Amino acid sequence: MSLSKKIFIISSSLLALLLLLWGIYYLSFNKSGNITAQKETGIQPALQDKTTGEKIRLLTQEPVLGPTFVQENHSVRYYSRENGKTYQIVSDGTDKKTLSDKELPGLISVLWSPNKTKVISKFSRENGQPQYFYYDFSADKGTPLKNNLDFVIWQNNNKIFYKYYDSASHERSLNIANPDGTDWKKITDIAFKDISIAPVPQSGLVSFWTKPDAYSETSLQSVSVAGQNSKTLFAGKFGADYLWNNDGTKVLLSHSDVQSGMKIRLAVINGQGGEYKNLEIPTFATKAVWSKDNKTIYYALPGSMPDGVILPNDYYAGKFKTIDTFWKVDVETGKKERVVELDKINGQFDATELFLNYDESMLFFINKTDGKLYRLDL
Repeated sequence: MSLSKKIFIISSSLLALLLLLWGIYYLSFNKSGNITAQKETGIQPALQDKTTGEKIRLLTQEPVLGPTFVQENHSVRYYSRENGKTYQIVSDGTDKKTLSDKELPGLISVLWSPNKTKVISKFSRENGQPQYFYYDFSADKGTPLKNNLDFVIWQNNNKIFYKYYDSASHERSLNIANPDGTDWKKITDIAFKDISIAPVPQSGLVSFWTKPDAYSETSLQSVSVAGQNSKTLFAGKFGADYLWNNDGTKVLLSHSDVQSGMKIRLAVINGQGGEYKNLEIPTFATKAVWSKDNKTIYYALPGSMPDGVILPNDYYAGKFKTIDTFWKVDVETGKKERVVELDKINGQFDATELFLNYDESMLFFINKTDGKLYRLDL
């Protein structure tokens, strides 16, 4: 072998060795830098190691309450289930900011106003009755609402609906008031103990229905805010739960197939309670969200459920958790389509509290399995 070839081989070997050593140094330094940055800022530099698939991402390290999307800055606000503190993150889970560092023991649920600047918070008490508080972030002011409120929902940014129980007369009523409880007015009497309330979008009506129970028929009723034109929109289904679309023209409902049934069905009716259509989808209304086109529904579809369960009672009671896949359906045509393929779902998700971002490119949900917030790219 010539001298020049020997020199070339030795030089090439040395160069390769130097490149290898530099690569090891670079990777080690970069990893150390990322860990240091995370410790100093509390922000994860990237979520790749937390990705549960190519399309589903973990956004929070803690269980959450009341997550909501804020269109103005493309962020998500939520309360920590662990301590009640309030945080804001961008849609990829980074840039975590504290909105309120006050700890809130006993916090059960949070309802944000439509403009996301106010909240109604629900707390547990020793007597078993809930206590509601109103808080205005812009004014940094909180107000306890009166006792004996069973259910509260926002009508708009300035008004709330609530069900009230009068312990002296034993009467129950549906009422409207300012968020702090002032200037209240009774809308109508209520005959049932446990109800859900929802404003009928783009109308002067409010709807309410009995708690979903597979042993009882559920009645969907509406009444004007002035207490007039009370009527039953839909009845005859057991264990029904309802979800209005964005313009009040359609209502999604889930219900038991029969009394004390072991199957659940998803269906849709029009805003007047007619044109019932079975969508042939075995899931719950709490696992669905309407698109702003008012005809598409994104939903989580449970896999097989345990034998012998009574639906929806046993699921809402937390007796089992589901393993979901993710779909959408056009309620007008009935066409169903997966929004994420099975091989892209690396994990088990029992999805609830679904909501979309402003352009519907992202679907957010809480996984009941761990209580944390996730994002699915659509």
